[in-house]
Amino acid sequence: MGGMKDWMIDFAELAREELPPETAERLIGLLRPAIRLSAAEAGETVVGRLGGLPKLPDGMAWPSLSDGDRPLSFLAELDCGALARYEVDISLPDAGTLLFFATTDANEHQVIYVPHGTAVAERPAPDDRVEVYAELPLAATTEPTWPPRDHPVLVDVFGSLQEAEETVWHHVLDEDTLEVFEEQLRLFEDGGKDGPPHQVGGYSDALQSPIEAVAAHAAGTGSYGDPAFQEEARQWVTLLQLAEDGRTGMLWGDDAWLIWGIRRDHLAARDFSKVHLHVAGH
Repeated sequence: MGGMKDWMIDFAELAREELPPETAERLIGLLRPAIRLSAAEAGETVVGRLGGLPKLPDGMAWPSLSDGDRPLSFLAELDCGALARYEVDISLPDAGTLLFFATTDANEHQVIYVPHGTAVAERPAPDDRVEVYAELPLAATTEPTWPPRDHPVLVDVFGSLQEAEETVWHHVLDEDTLEVFEEQLRLFEDGGKDGPPHQVGGYSDALQSPIEAVAAHAAGTGSYGDPAFQEEARQWVTLLQLAEDGRTGMLWGDDAWLIWGIRRDHLAARDFSKVHLHVAGH
């Protein structure tokens, strides 16, 4: 397929086989590459890790609650230099590390960018209130992601969520069985899953609302279809998605996922102080 990236091909074939041509091309045009994170096996390039102890810059205090009352727990480290080898839809730093901290209930959090060459040292937990999770090295691969059914970008492309629902997700594939495209898409997605869906960039998995919509609502811009809401939602991208993972002991209840979103301009400026954390539960 001329000009098509490898990560797009299987999805594009499915869409073109099952949907009307114009609908298929619209949906393919919305694909975003994400970096899927999985447990690193022997010989694989390590791009980060879950758990363990953080390597903080010399002189930096262990991150704590905004009132200073309690330290945050360390969740993940991403090696931006290693991730730069993989295609993704967001402009990560080309070097350095990102450190993710949060409370065990994820009500407060902090993301720290450590530029390449910064003197760092592994820091022990400051006290026993910190949950220290088992360390899990991570490997990466680029995978396609597509917008969930209530993503604001569908309003931009199809005019409304209802139109996208009828045109894409509920497009009937077989008049006898009434099978719809959404069912085939679910089978396609399940076939590529292996382990918890940890992810950098792309469309996050919206268990309730997409991170772009959550952040736009938090900015007080109205709702779907409102010009201010649509414009604000376009500014947000997924930075990191973490699912519960029994291998590390990261269990937040309700099968919750933690999704960090960031505005494109803040990411370009390497300003991680205004990242929005959304806790999505089943």
